[in-house]
Amino acid sequence: MTTVHIDHISMCVRDLEAAIADWRDLLGVLQPTFLDNLTRGEGASDGTAMVWATFQNPDPTGVSIQLWAPASADSWVHKVLDKRGEFVHHIAFLSDNFGHTVQECRDAGLPLVLDENSNPDTMPWLKWNFIPESKTHGVLIELATRYQAGDGHWLPHPGNAEQSELNARLREEFYRERGEVGENA
Repeated sequence: MTTVHIDHISMCVRDLEAAIADWRDLLGVLQPTFLDNLTRGEGASDGTAMVWATFQNPDPTGVSIQLWAPASADSWVHKVLDKRGEFVHHIAFLSDNFGHTVQECRDAGLPLVLDENSNPDTMPWLKWNFIPESKTHGVLIELATRYQAGDGHWLPHPGNAEQSELNARLREEFYRERGEVGENA
């Protein structure tokens, strides 16, 4: 059975470093454990260069706080920020079987922003699509591949349907059958 959970709320900001500093102040009082794991990323999707940082909830199925900003001065995102100001950009739902989840949305007649799923050019394993604001009354819903945070980065989750080869490699690397060489007596 496919598992989907709300993973993060993402804000579009002008200055990523200033937003990180402000959120450190807020979370230092309201949720200090979020300060223990800040993941950062950058990449381009559909021609838009972006940078982001996520204050990861220590509960892997809890809701995290993400901040993202345009990475180039000539991005269309600046025009949106000039018009709207900084804003909540999306609420992300992660799936352990992304393709199945997207197909369920299509089968249910839910509109999707992209005809073909997209991903950041720096993480080809990560896929996403969006349900538009017109359906959700004002905020994008991101559908994305489930990931795990490690060493300040997002990493593929080996339990995802799309990561079965990774799961097999990890099992081979980290587990031994009884009686194999290297077993402790």
